[in-house]
Amino acid sequence: MNATQTEWLVMGILDVLISLTMIGAVFLSPKHLLFGLYVPAADRGSAEVGRIRSRHYSAMFAVWVLGTVVGAVVGLWSGSGTGGSPETAIGTALIIQIGGLIPVWRSGRRQAMRLKKARNWSAEKPSKIVIDLLFRQRQRLVGNGWFLIQLAIVLACVVSVLLHWDVIPDPVPTHFGIAGEADAYSPKSFGAVFMLNIVQLGLIGVFMLVNMTIRQARQQLDPARPEASREKQLQFRKANSVFIYALSLFVVVMLGLGQAVTLYGWPVSHLSPAMLLLPALLILAVFGFVWYVTRHGLDEATNTPRVQEDEAWRGGFFYYNKADPALMVEKRYGVGWTINFAHPIGALIFVGILIVPIAIVVLVASFA
Repeated sequence: MNATQTEWLVMGILDVLISLTMIGAVFLSPKHLLFGLYVPAADRGSAEVGRIRSRHYSAMFAVWVLGTVVGAVVGLWSGSGTGGSPETAIGTALIIQIGGLIPVWRSGRRQAMRLKKARNWSAEKPSKIVIDLLFRQRQRLVGNGWFLIQLAIVLACVVSVLLHWDVIPDPVPTHFGIAGEADAYSPKSFGAVFMLNIVQLGLIGVFMLVNMTIRQARQQLDPARPEASREKQLQFRKANSVFIYALSLFVVVMLGLGQAVTLYGWPVSHLSPAMLLLPALLILAVFGFVWYVTRHGLDEATNTPRVQEDEAWRGGFFYYNKADPALMVEKRYGVGWTINFAHPIGALIFVGILIVPIAIVVLVASFA
């Protein structure tokens, strides 16, 4: 298998994994939800609900096939005579696949809303709410002090660059192909040399913010079994915190290896497979985490009546509830928490998450 064929294979695997993640988020959704709307227990196995699910699952699969075929054709055509352009192929495929899932979701949600109105669906309202005043003190999350290890790794990378400044090539290779050969260069400058360190710091900040929001998320205790549900939630939050921390450590180390390959001429043939498969490994890690949570029943920690607030979930994904003082709430789909966009601080957090990657790009570009 030559370099071009390997690149097509890697890009194809990435497209499959990304597509499975997007489609799986809907296909593996809880049975009490139909396109973001709560379904009472009596109707969850009804023929109408089944038809809506199967019709739109088929449409999602058709969109994925369409994106794959069009992406492959465009990729082969854009690089005719040279084996095609896998990057163009996966870019085109993902645009069609992601863009196509939006109208499919909207269509399914409209049908679900019509069925809800016809059946007069409504969520059971809890007769009482249980609060543990010591809940936050009971949490055993990864402390922010542990992120000093990631900062130490970044510092070591920076010190190494300063000590080896004279041996860093000029121009600096900034991009490598699948075969491990450099195919893009930039003049030796602060931005080109320390680019990955800036990315490392930005990502550490994001991971720390996510870890802190886990502590601030609202508690969801089941009035029928408060102690058992409390223990499940504590385990669930600890598992999330450990996963976020491990993910941050992995990403920071991989970026450090990438910098070493770029600046010091480390053997690309040995390290490039790991660098190229990083997105796939991250997606597989997420699947593994979800499997762990499901197997140990920790996903039940958020399965309480309060998640059935249809009117607070805009489009089925975005939580907006001015009456809820909570900053973070459980996701309706997937595992973990999301922002209450009606909360002033929540809006700031969302803006901050958007600004961090933009700021990184601007800083790198300006220094370069």
